[in-house]
Amino acid sequence: MLKKATFLILLFVAVQSLTVCQEIRIDVSNKPLNQVLVGIRDNYDIRLSFDDRLLSAYPITLSKTFKNPEGAIKGLIKNLPLSFEQSGGVYIIFAIQQKEKEKPLFRLAGQVLETGTFEPLPYSHVIINGHALATDLKGSFSYVSKEDSVFTVRASQLGYYILDTVIDAGMNLQLLLTPSVIGLKEVVITDKLIEKSTQIGKQAGVEKLNHKVANYLPGYGDNSVYNLLRLQPGILASGESTSEPIIWGSYSGHSKIMFDGFTIYGLKNFNDNISTFNPFMAKDIEILKGGFDARYGERVGGIVNITGKNGNRQKTGFEFCINNMTVNGMLEVPIDRKGSLMVSFRQTYYNLYDPWEHNINKNNNSPNDTGNIITLNVVPDYVFRDLNLKYSTSFMDNDLFYISLYGGSDKFSYSIDEPIKYVNLLKDTKEEREQGGASVFYGKTWLNGNTSNFSVSWSGLQSVYNDDVRTEVIDLGFINQLQERVSDNGLDELTARIDNRMAIDENQVLEFGGGFIYNHSTLLEDTFGVNLVNIDRGAQRTFLYFQNVVSNSSIGNFKVGFRTYFAHNIGKAYFEPRISASVNLSEYWKLNVAWGIYNQFVVKSSVVDLLGNYRYLWAVSNGDDTPVTNAMHFVLGTSFHNNGFTLSVEGFLKNTTGLTRYIRFPRWDIEGVFEGKSRSYGIDLMLQKEYRGHQAWIAYTLSKVEEHFDYQRKNVYRRAPHDQRHELKLAALVNLDPVYLSANYVFGSGFPAGIFSLSGYEDDYNYSRLDVSFIYKFLDRKLKGEAGISILNVLNTRNLKYENFELVPAFQTSSINIYTEAIPFTPTLYLKISL
Repeated sequence: MLKKATFLILLFVAVQSLTVCQEIRIDVSNKPLNQVLVGIRDNYDIRLSFDDRLLSAYPITLSKTFKNPEGAIKGLIKNLPLSFEQSGGVYIIFAIQQKEKEKPLFRLAGQVLETGTFEPLPYSHVIINGHALATDLKGSFSYVSKEDSVFTVRASQLGYYILDTVIDAGMNLQLLLTPSVIGLKEVVITDKLIEKSTQIGKQAGVEKLNHKVANYLPGYGDNSVYNLLRLQPGILASGESTSEPIIWGSYSGHSKIMFDGFTIYGLKNFNDNISTFNPFMAKDIEILKGGFDARYGERVGGIVNITGKNGNRQKTGFEFCINNMTVNGMLEVPIDRKGSLMVSFRQTYYNLYDPWEHNINKNNNSPNDTGNIITLNVVPDYVFRDLNLKYSTSFMDNDLFYISLYGGSDKFSYSIDEPIKYVNLLKDTKEEREQGGASVFYGKTWLNGNTSNFSVSWSGLQSVYNDDVRTEVIDLGFINQLQERVSDNGLDELTARIDNRMAIDENQVLEFGGGFIYNHSTLLEDTFGVNLVNIDRGAQRTFLYFQNVVSNSSIGNFKVGFRTYFAHNIGKAYFEPRISASVNLSEYWKLNVAWGIYNQFVVKSSVVDLLGNYRYLWAVSNGDDTPVTNAMHFVLGTSFHNNGFTLSVEGFLKNTTGLTRYIRFPRWDIEGVFEGKSRSYGIDLMLQKEYRGHQAWIAYTLSKVEEHFDYQRKNVYRRAPHDQRHELKLAALVNLDPVYLSANYVFGSGFPAGIFSLSGYEDDYNYSRLDVSFIYKFLDRKLKGEAGISILNVLNTRNLKYENFELVPAFQTSSINIYTEAIPFTPTLYLKISL
């Protein structure tokens, strides 16, 4: 039995050895591989598996002898996309899965510039092969594609003619846009001098203004940008608030104006005659009403973001304007064809025409009628000046560097020496404000077209308020000191930041950055020579933000991101998620939505005295008696754009916590700093039509602002001081080149009666104002001239200013109400010369 088994084993080994060592001869010419393998299988009894159809595509020419099947198969499939393996005595031949060749990336990067001056145009709209994107601060854009090296490009900017072109892939490209207002008759395209005044409904809560059109609205010529701003939906025009915009029910200090990256804190102006910033220096104006994306922060209200001009790099130019109140001049000088130096200066001077006469008006109260409120209307004395200085240059193709400096001061004062009943009222009130700002910016465009912006900015405000109130008994000469107050409030902010944009592919862009912020606030309060408050506080915080922007030409635009802070003085982190979308419902309809959380670390607290007078003071949040203000924004709207017609409807909701108010009501045993919350909600409507250079629009806001503070015993919301239910705005501009006509009208349903109740007004006091203007252009060559006349408040409607009310105690049973009327019937003249 053992011998038999041994014999079988030896026989099996011999057969296997014979098979392995069997030589295979192949001699074929241009024969399909599948047929060659069939012959080997049949002649040499080799088990094979393969795709007959696949291998039939490979003709074989070979004459060679192989020692074994493995060698034969290797020889046959050499240099072919085939491989083999042996499994269970079967040789399996299969195709190699080749890696798909990566398509090359085609990049398109460059800048959008203004024709002639080569001014970079920030935040322009660029559509490349149907994909929409926006340029950055220096007008740079970047796009990548795997499909084609030829790009169809459409570039546009508010106030400029649209550019349509076809461009090959490349870097450092320049897209030149021609302004719609250029004042040169030799240029044919000036047949539409007045282009769009605003751009609204493209994104939730975002609106852009065309400052070139603003000059054609009624005003002083110097304040044209403010005139256009107040005519937009959601921005309060009633009450003529001038120190800062009130956007969607925001409180004082909750919104801010930014110029070249630093904050401008506004003016203590008694009407809207002077713009907060010099309009000669403005290039791009963007209003962020609410729900803004992760790139922006530091405010729980809204932001007016102004980008300044960089100056003409081709030739020297100047602008000069003189009107009833101010003289304004701007000079720009090119330096080495790559840079420019700009200087602008504004100054008030003696009114050439003063319709008010500097007097005091009072009602005819009877001397025995001590129960009534005595009302005085005063016209303050006002002095203002400011200076802008900016140097900018470009190098290494699309890189931009600039230094922007700003300084301003204003003095608001009035004096009263008036017999009232049996006493003389003696009052001297003065507020002096000095503010400054500076920024250093460097924008880098990398070789791949992505961008990084580095900036350092500083802004500061110092406000000194003096109020001295006395009564003098006429017969006795006895003087009673009613009030003696001195308040010195200061705020500084230093910011260093980096902002990056990275194009991932044709549909996706990443935006991310971070920085460091330092704030310092001071507050000194003296009353009757006694120091009541002395606060000196600083705070540091770091921040990071990240945002993913996905766009599709047929679907829309989507942003998801966050912003996070760490407040070092509080020792706490704050997380702010943001999300927004703009969806194309059809070719003409768009749906916009945005939601976000926002924190503010410097607050403007309200101070209310016994008679209900409001004052506002800046302070740095410490997380204790001055909490961090927090808000949630939700915006939902839709818009329609077609053939020069725009319809925009936008609803908003803002819930805000961390409000602070100092109350001193000894009569009701209420005194201290109280925390509060507010909610504002409403709907904006905008209808706008453009036709052959003419345009008109209607803006309407239905809104409600409510608040609740701890000192209010019932846990119910009450109307906020700036709450107004309805506001309607109408505007029209007519182009009869070289003559331009315009008119605008504002109606407001009024603020809460409580603000005016002590003045004898028991109901909401309506606001109504109609303005008209006539402008003529002349010297329409290199030297351009423009003259205009406006009539403000044509119907001479008596309006009251929201900010300038003050009650002064005079007697035991009566008080004196001092206020400044809003603009009465006022003709204005201006003359402007430019080169």
